[in-house]
Amino acid sequence: MRPFRPEPLGYVAELEPSERIVLAQVAGDVAQMLQDEVGDRAVAPADPPEPRGGVDGAWTPPGWTGPPPTPGDAAEGAPADPAVRRLLPDASDDTDVAAEFRRFTQGDLAAEKIGRLVLLGQMLVDGEPASAAPFVVPRDTARRVAGALTDVRLVLAERLDLRTDAQVEGLYDELDSEGEDGPQGDVDGGAARRFLVSVFLLTGLLQESLVDGMLADLRAGHGDTRA
Repeated sequence: MRPFRPEPLGYVAELEPSERIVLAQVAGDVAQMLQDEVGDRAVAPADPPEPRGGVDGAWTPPGWTGPPPTPGDAAEGAPADPAVRRLLPDASDDTDVAAEFRRFTQGDLAAEKIGRLVLLGQMLVDGEPASAAPFVVPRDTARRVAGALTDVRLVLAERLDLRTDAQVEGLYDELDSEGEDGPQGDVDGGAARRFLVSVFLLTGLLQESLVDGMLADLRAGHGDTRA
């Protein structure tokens, strides 16, 4: 993987096919988790690439087991899953104010997050390159992609029980110290945790380099990072 860098076509990273598939799968899992927890209300990506399958031609992320994202009614109340609560936190310490805010905004916020996660997944698998290839994020789509990467990281952080910057920094040492062959069922020190840590760090490098490129464009007074 090579992180994002600003180029005339947009922000360009280089990803291996396996990295694209894994990131698309995780983005789809997070989108489905949001839809399952909050409701069926979702939005289609702005100017999406050509549909790549699904019911009636609607594209669905890899791993999506429910219906394609379609408009619907969003559930009210705080999500039960703590990872989803990281994506949709309380707006106030006052429980009544927080509940009222959720009633009016949670559906739209969840819909936006689902839409940009689906967009990220679709962009990652578009073209299905057989070898390492550029992953181009147009400037007018960069904010939505950066937001989707942030949401994926928040969910992974909850699953890994990360609460401090020191814990995040320690992940690099954790990967270095672990053997390549941990027991698949051992979530604490085995292959499952190693996989989540690797994806968390990968999305962090992509997110940081994408935001750095957007800020560089902003300081230079050019580029469209408003979308």
